[in-house]
Parts: sequence; structure tokens; C-alpha cells
Amino acid sequence: MNKAIQQAVKLYPSVIDYLSLPNRLAARKAAPIPRDELERRLTRLISGVERRYLSVLENSGGSLPFTFWQDYERDLREQIAAPMRSQIEQSFTNYSDYVNFIDQAGAVGDIDTAMTRAIDEVARGVADTSRRQFEALLREGVSYDEIVERMALRFSSGHAEQIAITELTRAEAHFADALASRLSEQGVQSQIRWQTSEDEKVCPICSPADHKLRDEAINTPRGGWNGQTWGDRFGRPPAHPRCRCLTIVELPTRRPSG
Repeated sequence: MNKAIQQAVKLYPSVIDYLSLPNRLAARKAAPIPRDELERRLTRLISGVERRYLSVLENSGGSLPFTFWQDYERDLREQIAAPMRSQIEQSFTNYSDYVNFIDQAGAVGDIDTAMTRAIDEVARGVADTSRRQFEALLREGVSYDEIVERMALRFSSGHAEQIAITELTRAEAHFADALASRLSEQGVQSQIRWQTSEDEKVCPICSPADHKLRDEAINTPRGGWNGQTWGDRFGRPPAHPRCRCLTIVELPTRRPSG
């Protein structure tokens, strides 16, 4: 990536959205955004959506607009898309030497489709969970004022932060699976390894899986895993709300011919 593009991205970060994949990866690699910063950005965006819809909820008097939940899901999807893609593309810089091969093999489109699907699933899942809670409160006969209070607790900054942390992790895991699957279709054998954030935030739920392959048996001194694999136990990250673990696709040392 030439210096002119680097300068343009530095002055106007939105320019990155219009670059080709190799140039986007180069830009991410040259000026990566820390995971904590991405979490903060995503939290702010989600909080903005939830405050807006909580206001509609408060002022509706118990009669929500017909498209309330569809609109909530749509706006949530629009807000979370860019930060989640940023996280994925930064992770993809680990595999940047393989971008040309993957692109030629037609994998970029497949991976992009997988990420779009993951973002859709996140937005739909969050909206559906909120809707089910709201409808359950209605069935219980709870007063509308109390419903608003309980939904306000759900639409809190803590809730937005939990979504941001957990779903960045989920999106990245979806990407790793999509990448490994596409490589396999092209005859490239790969394996997926669990990696914790390796800081003070690592929890006892995830620590036994650190650096283990998906099909690698895990045993702990106090038992609990008893030879189980993290693939069987969790499927993929996140293993729990606020999980920050990654799955790393390990590629062969030599790029296949063709």
C-alpha cells in the first residue's frame, strides 16, 4: 500500500471501506486498532441504538409501533457491522501472506458472505432476546411502567458492553471457521487452535483450552474436562458472556501450487 493511501486512511478512516481487501489488510496492519478500543466503539454504538429504542418504548404507552423490533434489529445491524468487520480484518492480517492465493481461489467472497451472515445473526439474536423478554413480561401481566424499568436494565451500558465483547469474539470465531473451511475445499489442510487473551481477564472456564487444538483432549489436575475437547465442549468461542478468546487457523508453511 502506497504512502498516499496510508495518509488518506489516517486523515479519513472511512476511506478504508473503499479499498481492496489486500490494501485494507495492509492499512489494518500498519495502524491496528486495539481490541479494547474496538469494544468501546461498539459499546457506544450499541448503547446509542438501545437508548433510542428505549425512548420509543417509554413513550409508546404500551402500544409499540408495528415495526419496532424489525427496526431495532436493522439499526443494530447497521451499527455493529463496521467495528466487527474491523476486528475480523485485523485478525486476517495474520494470514496476509495467503491473501492472494485465497482471493484467487474465490474464498474472499465466501468469507465476506460468512461475516455478513454472522453480523446478521448477532443483530437478530440480540433483538429476538429483547423481544422475548418484553413479550414474557406482557404475558406475566406486569404493569407497563415496570416493563419499561426492566427493559431499561436490559438496555443499559453494561448490556451494550457485554454484547460488544461477546459478539466481537463470536464474529472472529465464525471467520476462522469460514477460512478453514474454504482452505480445506482448496486442498489446504489447516487446524484450529484456541487462544485466550493471556491477560488478567482470562477466566478458569477458558484457561484449560489455551493453545489446544479443536480435537485435542484436555485434562486438568482437578478433573472437570476428563479428556474432553474444547470443540466438543464449546464448539467455538465465546465460551461464556464477555469471552475474549480467539481461534487461530494454522496454515501450512508452504503455499500450495495452483
